[in-house]
Amino acid sequence: MTNGFEDLGHSRPDTAREARTGLPEVVYGPGKTVAEIVAVVDSLLAANTGPVLVTRVEPAVADAVLADVGAGGAHVPAGRLLVWRPAAPRGFVLAVVSAGTSDGPVAAEAAEVARAVGLTVRRFADVGVAGLHRLLAVRDEIAAADAVVCVAGMEGALPSVVGGLVGAPVIAVPTSIGYGATLDGVTALLAMMSSCAAGMTVVNIDSGFSAAMAAFRIAASRERAAATGDTIARPAGATVRPTGPAPATAGREGGTVERMVHLETNVDDVTGEVLGHLVERLLTAGAADAWVAPVVMKKSRPAHTVHVLAATSAVAECERIVLAETGSLGLRRTSVDRVALPRTTTTVDVGGHRVRVKTGPWGSKPEHDDVVAAATALGLPLRAVAARAGAAAQPAAASLDDAAGPVPDAAGATSGEPDDVV
Repeated sequence: MTNGFEDLGHSRPDTAREARTGLPEVVYGPGKTVAEIVAVVDSLLAANTGPVLVTRVEPAVADAVLADVGAGGAHVPAGRLLVWRPAAPRGFVLAVVSAGTSDGPVAAEAAEVARAVGLTVRRFADVGVAGLHRLLAVRDEIAAADAVVCVAGMEGALPSVVGGLVGAPVIAVPTSIGYGATLDGVTALLAMMSSCAAGMTVVNIDSGFSAAMAAFRIAASRERAAATGDTIARPAGATVRPTGPAPATAGREGGTVERMVHLETNVDDVTGEVLGHLVERLLTAGAADAWVAPVVMKKSRPAHTVHVLAATSAVAECERIVLAETGSLGLRRTSVDRVALPRTTTTVDVGGHRVRVKTGPWGSKPEHDDVVAAATALGLPLRAVAARAGAAAQPAAASLDDAAGPVPDAAGATSGEPDDVV
């Protein structure tokens, strides 16, 4: 493997595309043998960490490829798609709007590819402009999306109408559906390209895949802007200088933004004992955090909301645990950013007992389990042991605080000395 690609003889998969664009190269299935598809998929899986997709695959080919590649892949018949390692939800909602039932297969491809790369999809079918009242009935729901894909053949005016009704980016997909004068989609294509709805994107005929990829680029650009203030795609390794500190880390350097997934579900028939056990299981399984909050549901029923914060790699296992332990029939997934400040863990001695203390830029805190063990052995109150541990950890706290730099006062000025860590 050299220069960012692997020479397989029949193909040269671009193994470095994920580093440049955020997604591995996608494999177009038609025209390739099963063996060729398998070889390319194996290469991409080995060289990348993101989702690997094969488009336009027939059922027999899909079954043969899955049998050769092994576990981890899935066939999505509605989208004629093979998927390995689908992305976690990114918190970006894509509305997929189709004019007629016959446009459904192209809309399905757009929807399933979008789901595979982490977009949340809302489908709106059979809302062509020949029955405008059907479109207006769901206008508010469509307008709430972050981007809209419009799929139409005989009703090629649909994207123009939607583009005049919503403020989100609109991606138009002409289809080859229709009678003679549709010219296999060319008529719809020209109508969409001639639209007076300014700024509309138009992709190739029948290419739901291209529409989903356009939506992914919009989502990725938004994520870059949120994290760094920079919306320009850059080569791997390029340095991006943020325009300013993130609000949550203002005045301190070293904070990092991590993409996480927030899971939640409401339950009204699970005991406190089970919920406590659930939280422990989730934390043991790799969740970054798990907690339970009381809520009031419809008909004033008391209930609890189970919350889980997890990295992408732990999401599937955390979902399985929540559904198995609570009996819930579903849960919600939201992609979130977590700001993490630098921290260190030191071990101090309290009366001959080891107590771990976690220290960050703004303070330190002893580990509760260690404090309980020491307090029990010494016959002292918890607060007394915690205070001793905190005092013993002060040198480490001061060291980390010095590294963080001076702290701004209310007017934004900084003193020459860092603040004290309490």
